[in-house]
Order: sequence, then C-alpha cells, then structure tokens
Amino acid sequence: MKPQGEGVTLWWLRRDLRLADNEALEAAVKRGQAIVPVFIRDEAVDSLGAAAKWRLGLGLQHLAERLEALGSRLILRSGSVRKVLKDLVRETGAGAVYWNRLYDPKARDRDSAIKSWLKGEGLEARSFAGHLLFEPWSVETKTGGFYKVFTPLWNAVRDRGVAPSIPAPTALKAPGGWCQSEALEGWQMGREMRRGAPVMLRHAVVGEEAAADRLQGFIEEKVGRYKDDRNLPGVEATSRLSENLTYGEIAPRAAWHAGQRAMAAGAKGAETFLKELVWREFAYHLMFHTPHILTGSGR
Repeated sequence: MKPQGEGVTLWWLRRDLRLADNEALEAAVKRGQAIVPVFIRDEAVDSLGAAAKWRLGLGLQHLAERLEALGSRLILRSGSVRKVLKDLVRETGAGAVYWNRLYDPKARDRDSAIKSWLKGEGLEARSFAGHLLFEPWSVETKTGGFYKVFTPLWNAVRDRGVAPSIPAPTALKAPGGWCQSEALEGWQMGREMRRGAPVMLRHAVVGEEAAADRLQGFIEEKVGRYKDDRNLPGVEATSRLSENLTYGEIAPRAAWHAGQRAMAAGAKGAETFLKELVWREFAYHLMFHTPHILTGSGR
C-alpha cells in the first residue's frame, strides 16, 4: 500500500451507531474531505450471541437509512479488519481512518495494531472517546492507581466536567464514486434468532431518534421517582437505555447532561440515575485495568 495523500476519510464504525455526539465523525467532518462510513463484520461480530447479533443488525439498518438521508451511505464489508481497511484505502484513496474507542482487551490490541500499521503506511489514524464519560486512564486515585471501589470513584467524578453534546451533521461530503458494499440482508444477522425475532422486535427500541425519545420520556415522567421505584419489579421505572448505550445509539454524555439538568430542577431521583451511569463507567474501568475479570475471579 502506498501513501494516499489527503484523500477521503474512512469513518470506521463499531459500537457508535449515531450521528450526534460522535467525536470520530465530527473530526472527519472537520477534516474537510469526503467521508466513507464503513462497518466491518469481523470475528468479533460473528462471535456475538443470537440476540446481540440480531439487534446489531437492526441498528445498522437504521443507521444506513439515516446516512442515505444525508446523501451518504454505509459501506458493509466482512473479513479481517486489516484486510478490509487495506482494500478500502486502495479503492477510495483514503488518507485517514477515524474511529471511536472500545475498551475490551481484544479490541484494544486489535486497534493498537491497526493504528500502528496505518501510520506505517503513511495514513492518518486517530481514535476518539465516545463510549464512556471518562476515559479509564483519566480517573486516578491520589496515589495514582485506579479505583477498586465504586463510592470513591463516584466522589472523584461527580463534579467533573463532561464535554457538551455534539449536534449531528446536516450533510456529509460524499466521494466522487462509492465503492462496493455487501448487502446487510446477506449477512443474515437474525438467522439464529429463529422464532424469537418477532417476539423480541415488539420490545426493541432501535435507532438514535428513538433512544433520544426514550431518554426524554424517562426524564419527564420517571426520574423523580427513580430512586425508589427502580427496585420494584412490577413498575417500569428505569430508563431502559442500556439497549441503546450498548450499540452507541445514544452517547452516555447525553444521558449525563439530561440527568444533571433534572437534578438542578429538583428531581429527587436524578442523582441516583447519575450514579447508575457511573456504575457503568466503573465496570468498564475495572475491565480496562484488570482484564482478567472477563474470564476469571477478580481476586
């Protein structure tokens, strides 16, 4: 592969199926070149369970439709990340590849290797925050270590600033011609669900707009009673945002800022909601600093 100069920007999507609050996309827009959004079905995707893979397929379909409305399109490719990106750089003349970070050990090792390889080929390779409120290496104890207990972590971040939300772009610069894409239908993301798909579809809330509506409804109707009602199995009292946070259809910062506004307005359960967002952070921080907990005892 030869250095391609400026070229287009490949926007490599993973667990960030949204246009707003997407730092990699924002940077790609600011770069000023045409943007080619790409999702790669690699071994990590193929190893997902039936429900997770099916739900990911729904999210990809929704994002593809949103991109088409902006004059863009989602390019789908399957195979190893390195081979797919190598092919796409050759086909598009890309000069940069941007993506938002993941934090599990396999993803980190893969992304680090991909970044080094791309830079070695003369391309710009940049990764961005977006799946968490606080990067795991940015929150430390007074002695420089990581937090192993939730409450001290909460006390350390509760008043820390969170970047403001980023509006979705109203248009994306398209390349002169689009490279070939695989068909999402051909991936058969829901094949293993069998008869479960119609049942689950009644409960799925898919896409960026639906996630934003879900958050707004929770803040307006439920957050005031959240501290007590969330523990009652017979009451629909939680935000139910975990589905959307998982696939990046909403950024945690959007939920954080909504919770902060609700707390400032006197909603009694808002602080508890913010704590639950930080419990999510805590789990990611522990995974980042002690990855062995994914397969064995924490002690």
